[in-house]
Amino acid sequence: MVNKISNKQSWLNLINIDSVYSSDKQRQAFSLFTMIAISIVVISILIFLNYDVYSPILTSALIAVNVTIICSMFYFIKTGELETVALICMSIVFILCIVLTYTGGKENTALYWLMFYPVVTFSSLGVRLGTWLGLTLLLCCIAILYGPNFGQVVYGDIEKTRFIASFTLVYIFSFIGEFFRYRSHMAIADITLEQKQDAYTDQLTGIANRRFITSHFLKLVDSRPNEYLPFSLLLLDLDHFKRLNDTYGHDFGDIVLIEFTKILESQFPTSAVKARYGGEEFVVILPKETSANAVDIANRFREHVAAQVLLAEDNLQISLTCSIGVVQVDKVGDYNSALKQADEYLYNAKALGRNKVVSTKD
Repeated sequence: MVNKISNKQSWLNLINIDSVYSSDKQRQAFSLFTMIAISIVVISILIFLNYDVYSPILTSALIAVNVTIICSMFYFIKTGELETVALICMSIVFILCIVLTYTGGKENTALYWLMFYPVVTFSSLGVRLGTWLGLTLLLCCIAILYGPNFGQVVYGDIEKTRFIASFTLVYIFSFIGEFFRYRSHMAIADITLEQKQDAYTDQLTGIANRRFITSHFLKLVDSRPNEYLPFSLLLLDLDHFKRLNDTYGHDFGDIVLIEFTKILESQFPTSAVKARYGGEEFVVILPKETSANAVDIANRFREHVAAQVLLAEDNLQISLTCSIGVVQVDKVGDYNSALKQADEYLYNAKALGRNKVVSTKD
């Protein structure tokens, strides 16, 4: 028994799940900028109410944080670089936390404000960066609290111990929450990708199906025209397939389709998109190829197919041939009309005696 092609096809790499990652990016952006807006308001109020109490270092740091965060928001609006903006914001807040720990804030209450940092960092930057920034801040705070005196505020032993314990717990809980959220997100992404791949795969041959071309590939071409256009469209049909099917049975017909698919995969470049359009009809798309070049490629393929021999029952040798219609597509919007044109050329190839490549109306 012949199995369908099992190796991962290059066309599968064209399937993406951008919508899944886009929704997570929207969640991340919404969380970050909601927290940023709250931070701007809170920091502004603190500066206004305590400018005469805070040390000049702390006041300057708070103002710098607000200015940096506001500038980062405008930078995001202009560039859309969410990861960069999040890293800048969390880094400037990291410095603020160090300054808070060093100066003590108002009546040495600065340590309480640091508790929010792990939650915000994991939510904004994810597991990897959140882990490193949160752990680095904890170690820096321990160095300030228990290290040699270089002008920092002195905290009580109980206060220091409780802060370290509380911050560590918040850090651990934030890590656990973000870690399993990330794992769940990736599991959903994998399931979504598998479902899309299954929906776009021809179950008999293992190559792409018609839905992949119409529902996914054309949208991809429309979003990246410079990578694909113009492309040549080849519509292929196995000659006398119905007679083979009726004579030797559907199982042998399936074997013929699978073997023909293997020839498609081996003879056309990996950049080409091959799809079974239904029955014995196949489509091959050659990105960045003119119809003139595509005709040469199609003829070489046709000759290779004609040289193949399959064994039917009683070791009877069966020869295969195929007819091909070739059309060049310059715009995505022309695809349907080009497909109809290729179908006409294919009909002409059959009328001319089969085993032909036709690319003109003549």
